[in-house]
Amino acid sequence: MKLRTLLTVVQAALLLLTTNNVNAQQGQEQEQHSENIIEEVVVSGYRESLLNSTLAKRSSVGFVDEIFADDLGKLPSQNLAESLSRIPGVRINREVTGEGQQISVRGLGSTFTKVVINGNSIAVASDGSLGAGQRGRHVDLDIFQPELFRSLSVNKTATADQIEGGVSGYVNMRTLRASDLGEGSNFRFGVEGAYNEMSGETSPKTSLIYGYSGDNFGVLAGIVDKQHKSRVDGYETVGTYDAGCVAEWRAVDDFGCVAGSTSPDTFHYTYVASADYAAAHPGVNEGDVIDINAVSGLTDSQLDNFGLPYIARPMYTYGDRNSTSALVALQYNPNEALELSLDVLHVKADRSFLRNEAMNIYRRNYIQYGLEWLPEDIVLGNGEDGLAIESGTFYNNRVWVGSRLYEEELTYTSIMPGVSWQITDILQADISLGQTKSEFDRDEPYLLYYSPAGTMHFAYDGEFPTVQHSANIERAGPGWTFGAGPGRFGNQLQAGSFRFQRAARETEAKTLHVDFALGEDANLNGLKFGLAFDENSSDMTNYTGGDAWNDLVNSSDLDSNFASYVVDSPIMDLGSEISGYDGLNGIASINWAAVKNELNYSAFNPQPATGGDYFGQVVGDIDEKISAFYIEANTESEIVGRTIRTNMGVRYVKTDQKVSSTDNDQTNTDYTRVLPSFNAVFDLSEDIKIRGSASKSFTRANPASMFPNTSWGSSGIDSVNAGNPFLQPFESINFDIGGEWYFGDLGYVGLTLYQKDITGFTREDNIQVQFLELANYGLDISDEGLSSTQEDALVACGGRTSPNCVSTITTDVNIDGTTKLYGWELIWVQPLDMLVEGLGFNASMNTINQDAADEDAEITGVGDSINFTAYYENDVFQTRITYTSTDETETNVGWSPTRSAARDQIDLAASYDLPPMGDVELTLTFDAYNITNEPLRDFFKSDGNTFNIRYPGATYTVGVRGSY
Repeated sequence: MKLRTLLTVVQAALLLLTTNNVNAQQGQEQEQHSENIIEEVVVSGYRESLLNSTLAKRSSVGFVDEIFADDLGKLPSQNLAESLSRIPGVRINREVTGEGQQISVRGLGSTFTKVVINGNSIAVASDGSLGAGQRGRHVDLDIFQPELFRSLSVNKTATADQIEGGVSGYVNMRTLRASDLGEGSNFRFGVEGAYNEMSGETSPKTSLIYGYSGDNFGVLAGIVDKQHKSRVDGYETVGTYDAGCVAEWRAVDDFGCVAGSTSPDTFHYTYVASADYAAAHPGVNEGDVIDINAVSGLTDSQLDNFGLPYIARPMYTYGDRNSTSALVALQYNPNEALELSLDVLHVKADRSFLRNEAMNIYRRNYIQYGLEWLPEDIVLGNGEDGLAIESGTFYNNRVWVGSRLYEEELTYTSIMPGVSWQITDILQADISLGQTKSEFDRDEPYLLYYSPAGTMHFAYDGEFPTVQHSANIERAGPGWTFGAGPGRFGNQLQAGSFRFQRAARETEAKTLHVDFALGEDANLNGLKFGLAFDENSSDMTNYTGGDAWNDLVNSSDLDSNFASYVVDSPIMDLGSEISGYDGLNGIASINWAAVKNELNYSAFNPQPATGGDYFGQVVGDIDEKISAFYIEANTESEIVGRTIRTNMGVRYVKTDQKVSSTDNDQTNTDYTRVLPSFNAVFDLSEDIKIRGSASKSFTRANPASMFPNTSWGSSGIDSVNAGNPFLQPFESINFDIGGEWYFGDLGYVGLTLYQKDITGFTREDNIQVQFLELANYGLDISDEGLSSTQEDALVACGGRTSPNCVSTITTDVNIDGTTKLYGWELIWVQPLDMLVEGLGFNASMNTINQDAADEDAEITGVGDSINFTAYYENDVFQTRITYTSTDETETNVGWSPTRSAARDQIDLAASYDLPPMGDVELTLTFDAYNITNEPLRDFFKSDGNTFNIRYPGATYTVGVRGSY
């Protein structure tokens, strides 16, 4: 942990020591009247949410953390993912815009967490990150607005009645109902504006909720409309590469690396002076032969092998994401024994973003197209072999710009009717049905083009490397071209690239759960048993332009008149919010309306693609039918005069799975699992509870890894992705032991030790094959099946039969060994009324380690975290500041291993209650999110250089909420 984080914890510990005497003096009175004190406490605001969470934890048998929101705005966050982040052991996976999107519990990825709504399985087609596609089982929580939810609970230990699928945790999100607002009619509203420092724009959000709760009927209707304008400045790479060579042009069709070069020719360098080199060196003429070793400062071996990013690109992305969420909840109690309910939640979201990236370093800068570089003053260091670039100048550099236009639409609808029937005094039945349907469409045309040639300087002089260019790449001009120019093949040229990219996904979940409880209070003493039937489906389709699209582009005037489609960069202050930034100010963009008009884009009819999507991932359909039965026993008894409660059960699950690819290959599998669980809590004293838990759980394999087909993993021939339809679930044996000491009304300290023994974990398996062998894996490697870029790559490596033309096939496989995750969680909730009434804090810490039998079985994303919130409240004013710290973690152990950098974030929330105006109560609110503009950064494990870094900026929100 960072020093300041440790200091925070030490200072808080010292503060507790100073307050122990005061607590001791009050101890006798609290011991005599503890139950009455808890019942009589009247608090509001954030303290009320803490009190509810404390009471829920105190009454639970297993290891549960719960967040409550009794009014608008009390969930301290932008969305539900942010709300869950203050629970111990919960980490956020963030979108490139900095928003929380998914959660990870206890170091395992988000796909290991089972997320349900009102106890029912859900499926969200989702849009995932702007830089990837969502193909897994995880749920993107950023589409759900906190105002429409009553509570969020995270079960870190399993019970038999939970829906299986979460090795790391089970998250139940309970939607709001009329009875949660109180009796009679209640109206809630909120209006706010969020200013994003990076985009310089303000986004509105409005919410309206009405609830009526009568003697036997309740209805609630709510709607939240949110607009979000964001901008991200950043720098990205795509792995590292150390495969360059000095290349030379000899004659038509005769080019390549000079004799003696030992590396594949991914990067080309030249010993011939370019125009910009001659201009910068008096006495040198364009075309002169120079001593490249003297100019670059590198030996022949270093020129062949020094490390450059596979692609290196400053970038910006900006745009809008708008969503409208609506909730309708009905309750009907015809008599005291029967309750009928219906909860309908609908979300519609759309996103429109422009992203431009300036690839100053990119593989395949081939000499045959005049793209080779002349390197000067190259400084190496930092890498494991001392070969990673630190700085250097590259002459004859043409920036390869990529412009992407994202247009996305997402819908989500869940309909959940339920019946709760108290059949007799000791028998209760609960029937819950659910249907969730979600659809997602993403259109992402991607046009690549070249800037005028110039001199590029590159330096790792900070977390955001400096990239400067002598050509004015911020502005439109005559030097911009669709292709790289006429090249050296006579009339042949390096063609431009316009990739037609469109994807669709549809998910559906159907559930029927029948649960019985036998006993006057079966949660304390009694039996619970039930049946569950779930059907889940996910259909993914990728669309391709194919030859028809290529013919359309080639027949247009994009190549002959491309400069007329280039416009000045819409961002002229790139990096303005980044301390010490001294790089490009902008990146010239595309007049997308004109380009689409030229190609009659809206009328083009694409065809479903076989193989994979444009992220290089295989796609297809998956259908699952799941049936389960469970039984559990709850007991409450006494040992040596102290209460002990237990929960013991077993769940039997059968899964029938059908996986099919887009080219109609299909695989059917089935498996069964028996999942026992045991939880116990012992009251060591009135205020000290000891807990223990043991269970077995599993998570089904990621559908994206199971489709029985192959796809290209890059624009060249370097990589291929293959599915594995026979992947088995991950299984985990879980042990937890811990407890809490409750002092006073709100305060407690809790400690939990845990261990998970995970088997069946998957890893990537890489197979090196000659190009011609790819046909054996179902890929079309004929001339018609290859893109122009792939054909160029084949020529460059020597042709189809050359031993230098090698591809890497990547697929996922289950690992035989066991990975042990073990760690501890500490949570501390401390009111400080003895110092200042209304003052307090709550803090949590999670430390986690792993021990893998096979190094390939090491789990990525495992790291420590700390959350600390200090708050102050009085009758009219509330404020809190939250500090979140996450340690660096392993993020990718594949071709180019990376780690995620440690990150601290500070958020502030404040509110002021205005004097009542009749029956109307109004509250002014202010929130500051990511105050210090902390970036999201990954770095290369080998040399510490930046892999990706993105700055989302700070966001400040001012609003008013009210009720009557």
